[in-house]
Amino acid sequence: MALRYALLGLLAKSEATGYELNQQFKETMIHFWTAHHTQIYRELVKMEEEELVTSQVIHQVDYPDKKVYQIEPKGYERLLKWLLSKEISQPKLKDDLLLRVSLFHLIPPDTAVAFLERAKEQHSFGLGLMKNWKDSHFPEDSFQQEDLGEYLTSEFGKRYMQNWIEWCDWAIHVIQTMNSKEK
Repeated sequence: MALRYALLGLLAKSEATGYELNQQFKETMIHFWTAHHTQIYRELVKMEEEELVTSQVIHQVDYPDKKVYQIEPKGYERLLKWLLSKEISQPKLKDDLLLRVSLFHLIPPDTAVAFLERAKEQHSFGLGLMKNWKDSHFPEDSFQQEDLGEYLTSEFGKRYMQNWIEWCDWAIHVIQTMNSKEK
């Protein structure tokens, strides 16, 4: 259900096609929420049926027609109600990498270290992408009021990646120290 509010939030900034919403979602929300493009399109159809958004078909000559969505007052009202009335609940952490790490006792220490090195590389790559995106959208950490949410969440994503990298270094050190004591 939160996907609905993410899409309404994007549409509150400006009208967009499903494709554009998918791209914006990937650029601005991927570090804290995931959705497949089929989920996005399915949710847009539902929201249109509920009159939270409307769409207009734009006919194109050299390209397929496109559907541009915009938020309706009812959708904006629902978005604000959700935003302001939602209780803050216990964070839900569902991380495949940590699940694998929890089973490290089943594999040799060198294999565990190699896994962590790969995880560190992936998070370093993600951190680089996030820094580039943030620098291009918020040069010198300057932003407009309407960009506050994106600015804050992009910083969270950056810090999340940095934390993973630092944690991998720590975990590698723990494994290597444990391994050297056993020899």
